[in-house]
Amino acid sequence: MSEMKHTMDFNFLMGWSPFLLLLLICIGGLYLFAIGKRKRLSKFSGMGPVNRLKKFSFLFGIFLFFIAKGSPLNMWGHYLFLIHMLQQSIIYLAVPPLILAGLPTRMVDSILGIWPLRKAWKVFTKPIIAILTFNVLFSFYHIPFIFDAIMSSILWMNVSIVILLPTAFFMWWPVIAPNPAINSMKPLHKIGYIFGMGMLLTPACALIIFSEGILYQTYLNAPRVGVSLLDDQQSGGIVMKILQEVIYGTALFCIFFQWTRDERKKTEFEDKVRLERIKDMHNF
Repeated sequence: MSEMKHTMDFNFLMGWSPFLLLLLICIGGLYLFAIGKRKRLSKFSGMGPVNRLKKFSFLFGIFLFFIAKGSPLNMWGHYLFLIHMLQQSIIYLAVPPLILAGLPTRMVDSILGIWPLRKAWKVFTKPIIAILTFNVLFSFYHIPFIFDAIMSSILWMNVSIVILLPTAFFMWWPVIAPNPAINSMKPLHKIGYIFGMGMLLTPACALIIFSEGILYQTYLNAPRVGVSLLDDQQSGGIVMKILQEVIYGTALFCIFFQWTRDERKKTEFEDKVRLERIKDMHNF
């Protein structure tokens, strides 16, 4: 038992991905260069100022992706299902909205400047298509025989991310669209859309939480770390559900706050215009 624990500790220390770290540093560097004040060579010159909150949002999203896929957390996801579900929550529920919130409109317009790409983006980010595509694929991902096949191959694990991550961005786009001209929604519709996101994700979580048997063969031969297979499996569903509620709840709060602020500004502007008209009438 002590030898097994020693091996796992050693692997934990060796579980970092220098290649992914370098790649994400390059992406972060390109982002900062593109929004920087000196843009002689930048394709995105003239996009306007980018505030610190946007910068933090984008860079924090990249950081979270590295923690989920480039840190020892990724290796421990093969030992504990609850860690794997934590990874899934970070990658597909937390990273996309953070990165989208950090993208300036001009940068998005430049990226989607190619007409076929922009046309495809408009199709896949339509609310009904976007919300169903991600949640259906994500539910299929957790069907036991599909999950076990994916987890048994590094290739299929990477393919699953290549498929699911863009669909997660598509799903979040109507809520946090850097370019409101492409499939953005009114605040009230966004609130309903997020409730729909939560409802569609609930069945997969419920299946895992309330299952009385072991669903995934992947973890049968994995080293145990003080928790039974069934408890680990149920905890994974609970982790996913809790993080979903926290992330979606935060999104709802931000939408409602922005909505009330915009309405207050609109009311103040209308009141100002009305007072000016009254003054003009009196002066006349």
